[in-house]
Amino acid sequence: MKYKNIWNGEQLTLVELSAGSEINAKPGKVTVYIGDVKKALSLLPAESVDCVVTSPPYWKQRDYKHPDQIGQEDSYLDYIKTLVDVFNEVKSVLKPTGTFFLNVGYKYQNKELLLIPELLAAELQRNGWALLNKIIWNKPNAMPSSVESRFTNVYEPVFLFVRKGSKYKYYFSVDELRLPVSSNFTINKRPEDILGLAVRNTLFKDKKGKREGCVKKVYRTKDGDGCVLALVRWEDGEESLAIVNDFFEKSKIEIDLVYPSGDCKEFPRPKLPSVVDFDDKKELRTSSASSFTSSASSFTSSPSCSYNYKGKYKTSPDNRGASPGARKSLFGEYLVLQRRYKILQPVIADYLRFWRRKSGITTKEIDKLLGYSATAGHWFRKDAGSWGRGGSIPLPDDWFRLKEILGFDDIYDRWVTECHLVLQTVKPHPKGKNPGDVWNIKTQHFPESHFATFPEKLVRRCILAGCPSGGVVLDPFAGSGTTGKVAQDLGREAILIELIPEYLRIIKKRCRVVKVKLKD
Repeated sequence: MKYKNIWNGEQLTLVELSAGSEINAKPGKVTVYIGDVKKALSLLPAESVDCVVTSPPYWKQRDYKHPDQIGQEDSYLDYIKTLVDVFNEVKSVLKPTGTFFLNVGYKYQNKELLLIPELLAAELQRNGWALLNKIIWNKPNAMPSSVESRFTNVYEPVFLFVRKGSKYKYYFSVDELRLPVSSNFTINKRPEDILGLAVRNTLFKDKKGKREGCVKKVYRTKDGDGCVLALVRWEDGEESLAIVNDFFEKSKIEIDLVYPSGDCKEFPRPKLPSVVDFDDKKELRTSSASSFTSSASSFTSSPSCSYNYKGKYKTSPDNRGASPGARKSLFGEYLVLQRRYKILQPVIADYLRFWRRKSGITTKEIDKLLGYSATAGHWFRKDAGSWGRGGSIPLPDDWFRLKEILGFDDIYDRWVTECHLVLQTVKPHPKGKNPGDVWNIKTQHFPESHFATFPEKLVRRCILAGCPSGGVVLDPFAGSGTTGKVAQDLGREAILIELIPEYLRIIKKRCRVVKVKLKD
C-alpha cells in the first residue's frame, strides 16, 4: 500500500493510494441549474464544493429583462447587499478547504468611480470571508475608449477568498502556474563554490562546540551521478562530512511510505534513497581553492566566517523586512544543517505512542531521564505545524536517546535523523517563480454570447490553483458556461447556476455530459 502527502494550505494529509494509481485529467460531468441562484444553492449538499469561480452581472451593465435578475438594483449599495446574501449561501456549500475566486467590475456614476469591487470585498470580510488576494486582471487588448477626461480602465480585480475559519487550512497549489525564473537569481552556483562558506547547525543542541562551522573541502562520490559532500570544520576544531543538498531542489526530499507486506496493521516504511558511501569520493577544487582552504583552516580564529557587508542594512538591519536580497546583502551566503527528508509528524507520533505504551513509561519519566522539562510530551502529539503548534519531532540526538529508553526498532532512524547541508541564498523555487497577483490576460470574445466572456485562461488559472484534481467547481452566475468548460477540460466536475434559460443552449454547445435541472 502506498501513500502520498497532500498539502492543503497548511494542513498536511496522508492520502492512501491504490497500487499503480495515477491522477489523470478525465472530462468531468457538468450539472446546470436553471433558475434563481439562491434557490439552486439551497439544493446543493453542504460543504460539497472545492472551488468557486464566478463573475456576477455587473451593476447597471446589462438588462436581462428578468424579474429575479441581479445587477439592476436602484443603488450600488443594494447591489452589493444582494451579492453578499448570495455569497453567504455559497459559503455554506463550500468545503472548509475550499477557495472562492470573485471577479467584479468597476462602474461610474455621475463621472465618479464607484469602488464596487472593494466595497463588496470589505462587506464579504464582515460576513465570514477571509480575503487572501486582490488579483489584478490586466487586459492587454482592452476596448479603446473615447473618454478624454480620465484614463481608460484596462483592468479588473479578481478576489481570492476562503472561509474565515479556514484561512490556515485550505487547498492552494501554485506549481502548475509558476513562471520561468529570471537571471537575477543565483542559479549557476557549482558545488565547489561553497568552499569557505559558513555552516550553521541547529539540529544537535547538545554539541555546543558545533553550532558554527566552515566548509574546508568539497567532494563528489564516485557512485552513479555522484553525491556532493562537504568537510566541515566546527568551532571546537573537530571535522565531519555532510551531504550537500542539490542547489536546484527543495530543501527536503519527499518520500513515499509503503506497507511491505500489505498489512495495514504494520507501521508504513519510508522508501529512502540508498545510503551514501562517504569513503568512495573525489575532492572538487577551484582555481582559488588554496585561498579558500587557507581561510577555512584558520577557522578557530574567525569562528563566524562572517560576510563583510557594509551597506545600508548594516546600520539598520530591522529594515530588511522580508526581502531575500536584503537578507543576502546582510548575511551573505551560508549553509544550514537540516533534516534531509520531509517527515510526516503524525506517523512518527503514532510510532512513538506504540512504543511508549509497550514500555509502560510516562512522558514525565522520559523528560526526567533526558534532563528536560515538558519537552517529551510534544513528541507524542499529532498537531504539528502552525495550525496546531503542539506536536514536534525529536532532534536527531534526542531520537537515539529516546531509542535507548523505549527500545524501538530502526525503521525510522534514517528518516528522522539523516541530515544534509542546505544553501541559504537568494535562489529561485525549483519549479519556477510564483506568478504574482497581476495577470496579463486578453479578453475573449465568444460570438454567440454577443459580448466579451470570462476568459478561459483566467478561469484556468483559478481552477488549477484552487481546486484539487477531480474536485468540484461551482459558478453561481454561469452565463455562457466558461467555468464549466474549463473545469471539464481540466478533469474537474462543474456545477453551473444560470437564471436565463436561453443561455442553456450555449452551455450545452460548449460543455459535454451536461445534466440539466430546471428550477422555478
